[in-house]
Amino acid sequence: MPPPVVQLDDLDGPLGLASTLDLALEINPETREAWANARAAAAQYGVSRGDWYPNISAWATASYDRELEPFGGPNNIRKDDSFIAGPGASITWTLLDFGRREANDEMTARALLASNFRFNREIQNVAYSVQAAYFELEASQGLLQAAELDYSLASTVLRSLEERVLLGLATLPELLSAKQAEALAGYEIQVARTAIHDARTDLMIAMGLTPGAQVEFTIDSDRPLPMELALGVERLTTIAMAARPDLAAAAADVQAAEAAVKASEATLNPQIDFLGSVGYLFRDYKLNPYIDSIPPDSGNEWNAVWTAGVYGNWLVFDGGIRENEIRMARAELTSARERLRQAQLDAAGEVWDSYFDFESASRRLEWSRAVEDTAQESMDAMQLAFDNGLRTLPDLLAAQQAVASARSNRIRSRADVLIAAASMVHATGDIQIN
Repeated sequence: MPPPVVQLDDLDGPLGLASTLDLALEINPETREAWANARAAAAQYGVSRGDWYPNISAWATASYDRELEPFGGPNNIRKDDSFIAGPGASITWTLLDFGRREANDEMTARALLASNFRFNREIQNVAYSVQAAYFELEASQGLLQAAELDYSLASTVLRSLEERVLLGLATLPELLSAKQAEALAGYEIQVARTAIHDARTDLMIAMGLTPGAQVEFTIDSDRPLPMELALGVERLTTIAMAARPDLAAAAADVQAAEAAVKASEATLNPQIDFLGSVGYLFRDYKLNPYIDSIPPDSGNEWNAVWTAGVYGNWLVFDGGIRENEIRMARAELTSARERLRQAQLDAAGEVWDSYFDFESASRRLEWSRAVEDTAQESMDAMQLAFDNGLRTLPDLLAAQQAVASARSNRIRSRADVLIAAASMVHATGDIQIN
């Protein structure tokens, strides 16, 4: 397993929502991968910009050669033995390529822009995932507390009923019903603990940590709820179209594909380069056999050598490779445009779903509060009537179960409101719901 990105021993106490988000954005592998991709795209843009500059290389040579020279006539070929050594430099500079470099620059610049937008969206994705998991953990903790309260109440009823049975004021079926209610409350405690375990695991994974990491969280059951939305769903959809980084990235992909078409079309044009070379070479030669009429037969000297010129190249036929590359680039452009269109449709759907999820969750929370208040009042009245012998134990147990169910629904609805609000922020990519 790779070493941890951050030392958890350095954490200062339990993590609240803000500190949890901060840590997740620092260590989550998805955000780190998106950042690495953005840096790679920036390097690729730098590569394309390098095509505008000359290529300069230094070289050095040291070689021993033998060439045959007809200095002695057709029957007396002479051998030219020479040793050549020395340093030098060469330069190649593209002067004109009829739009290839401009198109490559545009393509890599748009790819860099898309990578930056995707990095921003990945931050939003991680933030939403962490918030949703955090609110689920809060809800699970609240459900555990509610289940423990219900178990305590069921145990109290059972103890009271056991005393009544000893005094002959209650029957055995009533006692068994009370034991069943206590067992059911104990079962709900275990269900709530399992939910806490699952929610904590989801939160740790969303943060980029292993589930067994020693991290504690501060649970705020009284977290302020977001206010009602001041904008309609149509206006929120318009905001999402303009603000979401993933849509901007898809639009940049279309622009990069358009530049790729231009770059592939430019390969049909010629290219003109400047070529130059300069060196300072030592040459030592010797002719063998020696002939008096061709002196001298040997010598050595340092000399400067150089060359400069313009080279033009135009590929006339390549078996249709470039034409097919142009077709491929145009097909990729069509695909990029359709991906942008699909991304816009998906974004609009996410805004509509999150908008009505938020409104529905808000209404459910209001009704769950009303149901809990009514159930609590009903149970208080039922308890009083039971104590005075006016109601039976099944009536009391049913009232207690109604309170427990209403309390669980209110806790669940509250978490749904927070998650729906986070989903709305994520879907629009811009608006903040306070």
